[in-house]
Amino acid sequence: MTSHAPGSGRRSLSDWTVLAGATLAQLATACALRIMPLPALRAMARRLRPIAHMLLRGSDARIIWAIEATGRRLIPVSTCLVRALVIETRLSSKEQPLSLAIGVKRSSTGALQSHAWVLSGDRSLVGGPLDDGFVRLATWESAT
Repeated sequence: MTSHAPGSGRRSLSDWTVLAGATLAQLATACALRIMPLPALRAMARRLRPIAHMLLRGSDARIIWAIEATGRRLIPVSTCLVRALVIETRLSSKEQPLSLAIGVKRSSTGALQSHAWVLSGDRSLVGGPLDDGFVRLATWESAT
């Protein structure tokens, strides 16, 4: 069975498998984030990285597609931080160290908004452009 393009209507068994893995990883991460501090969750995620590799197979682009596609359907459980943590856990390696960044900005109404990104160097893999008005507060390098 061949995999179809992320935008196509037909899905292969492989597509459904990576989508199911992305859903499970995000739900588990969202639950863990509610009961443990971020540094502890990131440390645990590093230890569970082999499970993430089993759940989410494929190219970086395919994994990001699956996490973003399922994340849009899991709102409000899957926040930008949840998606960023899953992507960082699955894609970071010694060969490709990634960073998790968190920033804030004021909305037009004056409310404070926060956002999370996954970075490869200065390039955003997920979370949109870095120059979207957010001021970066913290950046953590992935420990591999």
